[in-house]
Amino acid sequence: MNDAGSLQNLNDIVVPGPVSWWPLATGWYVLATLLIITLLILAVRQWRQWNQNRYRRQALEQISAIRAGETSLQQLPVLLKRTAISAWPREEVASLSGPAWHRFLDETAGAVRFCDGAGEILDRLSYAGTGQGSSDQGIVLDAAEYWLKHHRCKELGDIKHA
Repeated sequence: MNDAGSLQNLNDIVVPGPVSWWPLATGWYVLATLLIITLLILAVRQWRQWNQNRYRRQALEQISAIRAGETSLQQLPVLLKRTAISAWPREEVASLSGPAWHRFLDETAGAVRFCDGAGEILDRLSYAGTGQGSSDQGIVLDAAEYWLKHHRCKELGDIKHA
């Protein structure tokens, strides 16, 4: 009974072990490297943008202080001019006043707020040192806060200065 073809002489099938994940194929290393580089580039861009908007955050904090009564409302025109000089070249912004200043504020924010009345209140604060009432204060503070949040700098190519 030593027949080589007998079913009793059969052995179990040996299954190979699972395929190892390591070491990875070269394509995975390339993909991981590209992913890391992309994430680093995005992080650097986000950090730069956050740093470039520091002047906005500081100005918005001062607007909040004016609303809370911690700072005088007469500081608002100075705050807007100082913020504009931080974002644009001094030669373009420092000499603006009156309607030209209001037009600049409206054009850079993409909305008409200062030419429609808030600019007159801003001028009274600048030159007379007083606003009329609390409703006027709210109007000019809302317009200033809108401008601080929505203006676009020249470097972004969004605006043409007149």
